[in-house]
Amino acid sequence: MSSNLLRTANLLATVSGAVQVRIDDQLKQHPNQTSSSLAALNVIGMSDGCTNAALSQTIGLSHTATVRLVDKLEAQGLVVGRQLLDRRSVELTLTAEGKVYARTLLAQRCLATGTIVELLGSDEQHELTRLLEKILQRLAGQPSSRGHLCRLCDEMACPPQDCPVHHAHSHA
Repeated sequence: MSSNLLRTANLLATVSGAVQVRIDDQLKQHPNQTSSSLAALNVIGMSDGCTNAALSQTIGLSHTATVRLVDKLEAQGLVVGRQLLDRRSVELTLTAEGKVYARTLLAQRCLATGTIVELLGSDEQHELTRLLEKILQRLAGQPSSRGHLCRLCDEMACPPQDCPVHHAHSHA
């Protein structure tokens, strides 16, 4: 790895860390919420009726950890699970409260990261957007799934017709 590439990778990791701290600080305002629970709420909201197995694969948790997470979200009144014909499978949907709560968490996540983007001027923000779209398109072509890349995505901020990951998959 060249010293230029190493420096850029280090800078990206440092910015990523700063972004994660701001997101974690926002989540701390909501008792018992983690990035995994936000991802679960978001994925269930985007894929209404998804199963525990699909959720587990998308958010990258073991089946057991996903079941515990869903149980916690059900106990909080945010998610409802409905038994399918195969009794081992459960169809998950957000409650009305879960939909509002997920929107609130996503909006706060965008506000937290937006404060970092706002450190740049308008032209720099457009350039950053262009570079991030390029990186996401290339990542979408790798073995990781669209769902995993977009598990914390705010579809109101990045609708499917504008999504670089969605475009990479639809043109593959």
